[in-house]
Order: sequence, then structure tokens, then C-alpha cells
Amino acid sequence: MIMSFKAYMENVEAKSGKSRDELYRIASEKGFIVEGKTVAAHKKLLEWLKSNIGLGHVYANFVIAYLRLRTREPKISEKMKTWAYSTGYKDGE
Repeated sequence: MIMSFKAYMENVEAKSGKSRDELYRIASEKGFIVEGKTVAAHKKLLEWLKSNIGLGHVYANFVIAYLRLRTREPKISEKMKTWAYSTGYKDGE
């Protein structure tokens, strides 16, 4: 069984104690998102999410995908977009 976008986000929020909007805001404050665009390298985001937010590898990668979806990052794969939109992601969330 494949977990839904909604279920992943609920787990991230429970594990980190931060909402999706808080994660986006903190990423912006840290300079990982500038003018609505993800500018940080994947590795840098992964390190931050694991060491400062306390997420494991899979959940950290999920948050990176979420940030890229929210900023309409061209690097995000069509497969990821299809999965996210079909399992609960809505633009602007």
C-alpha cells in the first residue's frame, strides 16, 4: 500500500511539531526559499531537516518534495507531481 500525500504530511507534522506552513516559513527565513523559489541544494535541505527539525531521511525527503511542489520547482518529477496531486496535495498548501 502506498501512503498518501496527506498521510505523509500528517506524520511530518506530528513528528516535527510544525505545520506545513511553519516548515515553509522557516525554510524561507533560513534562505532556502527566496522570492518563492527553492534555491538550496537538496543535500543542504536534507541536512537541515534531519538535524534541526528532527526528521528521518524519508520524511525529510518528503518535505523537500513538498517545498518543491509549493514553489513549483521545475526539478520535481512528473511521477512525484502525479502522486502528490492524486493523493491529497492542493496548490498553495
